[in-house]
Amino acid sequence: MTDLKATIAELYARLAVPDWASPNLDGLADVLRDLSWRPEGEVTLELPDLRALPMDDAVRLMRVLVTAEVETADGPRPVRLTA
Repeated sequence: MTDLKATIAELYARLAVPDWASPNLDGLADVLRDLSWRPEGEVTLELPDLRALPMDDAVRLMRVLVTAEVETADGPRPVRLTA
């Protein structure tokens, strides 16, 4: 079983997130709201394997990811989640 911090680090690697990002759910939410280091356009993010996380962590992580998708939908760098 993996942990939430490792899963967030995996997501950060996929997005080439700057070093300032905190490896926790609040940090992930901040990163996904401010993707200014990336060029404008859709930001596709493949979901990690949530089965490897404890259920509570998986639910909390999905809440952050879905919120980011909704909040960025009309912005210059909309987050799109894929399976």
